[in-house]
Amino acid sequence: MSLLKCRRCAALCVACALLCGPVSTFAVPASDASAPAIMSADALPPNFTGDDPEHVRDALAGHPAPGQAPSITNRVRAFLSHPFRKSQQGASAADGASQSKTQTNARADRTFTFVIPVSYGVRYLSKKKVLTVNVSLAAPENPDAILLKETVKGQSGRKLVVAPEAKAKGFVQTFDIIQLRPQGGMKTTVRGRTLLPKFDHEHDNDDFAIVLICTLAPPYLLDDVEHSAPTDEEPTDITRRTSTLNGSVDAAWLIDRKEGTIVTKRLRLVK
Repeated sequence: MSLLKCRRCAALCVACALLCGPVSTFAVPASDASAPAIMSADALPPNFTGDDPEHVRDALAGHPAPGQAPSITNRVRAFLSHPFRKSQQGASAADGASQSKTQTNARADRTFTFVIPVSYGVRYLSKKKVLTVNVSLAAPENPDAILLKETVKGQSGRKLVVAPEAKAKGFVQTFDIIQLRPQGGMKTTVRGRTLLPKFDHEHDNDDFAIVLICTLAPPYLLDDVEHSAPTDEEPTDITRRTSTLNGSVDAAWLIDRKEGTIVTKRLRLVK
């Protein structure tokens, strides 16, 4: 088996244009539509999808996709061109207030909301009126990172073709994996236990999703591209791109995607 690896690690720094856009439309007043506004939201729009991890990745890489929401690109440009810095000691009160406002805006620009569907790990004990959540979000091949999105294109040639003929017969696959490496350790499991006397436990588990409210931090993006030639064990020409966002998880919620209901905000990330 021949293996060719091409690694491209990007700690992106400077972009032009400072344009500020909203995160998404939440059930909050229009005048409070900045990124942190979701933290106080009581409900989300039905079929809420949050920010597309692929769009965030592409904006960080400097290659926004055609048709991508302009707000994401503008926000990425804003925080890359005005890096978030801690207050300097000895600054005057006026300078400190101005700097604090700038830092708040910078944090809002780099805050993104990712929605991850879940079909297991949510359990309601009707007799005790207690909801428990225990869901692993770990990426299959990288247990210290949270899988945000995976796209696979092409057909595997396993059991269909021999290695020398795989590529010629079109058995070519591309894997596009986007993951988040949380700061502060390998915390990729969401857990919670809360009392919900009025919870409708007839919900379909396929409607549930975990919402992660994340603040990106340097290095914002790391990219790894790996190519594997066909082998007897896996007769498929495979290119795997793994993009890793870096940042902190500020909050984790359980929602009903279909209705936009926030089931509970009392979740935490654990190892």
